[in-house]
Amino acid sequence: MEAVGRVVGLALILGLVCASCGSNENDQGSSFRAVGIFQGTVETDKCTVPVADKAIADQSIALPLNDSPTINIDTGFPNASSGFLLCRGYMWLENNLFDQAIDVDRIDFKYEIPGARIAIPASASTVGFKIPPANADPKKTSNPFGQVNIYLGHLEGQLVPASLVLFLRQNQASLPELPYNMVIHITARGRTDSGDLLVTNEIRYSVQWTQ
Repeated sequence: MEAVGRVVGLALILGLVCASCGSNENDQGSSFRAVGIFQGTVETDKCTVPVADKAIADQSIALPLNDSPTINIDTGFPNASSGFLLCRGYMWLENNLFDQAIDVDRIDFKYEIPGARIAIPASASTVGFKIPPANADPKKTSNPFGQVNIYLGHLEGQLVPASLVLFLRQNQASLPELPYNMVIHITARGRTDSGDLLVTNEIRYSVQWTQ
């Protein structure tokens, strides 16, 4: 029993020591968090960018895969060529660290189509913006999105890039019959002021492709 007690005690000590251990990857988005995709409001063909306390959840959309007289997706989604698409696709990111800003440098997109007989190519977008720490002084750090530690960025032409639209059109024989659903898996990457790499939790967005 005494030997067992020593083993348990050692395990507890190691657990306490390693509670602060870890790699420089983010822990399930606790420090660098992706909240979701949101939309603003369109008034007289102009988009009012969403802010933290008025953001509208934007979780899915139905889009025509082939030519449509009302919705043009040849330049990707979301895009500024249509009032219907103009104000969609704002990604909400949040820095929950104290005393350290996060420089966001990349957003990654992976695509899943249930029933597809081919792999759907992933894409990535190179970005460059800084999110202040959670305890930044709002009087010294202005933020048009509301809370000082959040960023709402428009993913124009990035959620569904034009190259992916072309790929889906050219490979329809290997994809389910229209209409079908496509799930987008999205994460963002950034570095803290101290140089640690952080990756957000994954968020998802659904596109139903129609005729």
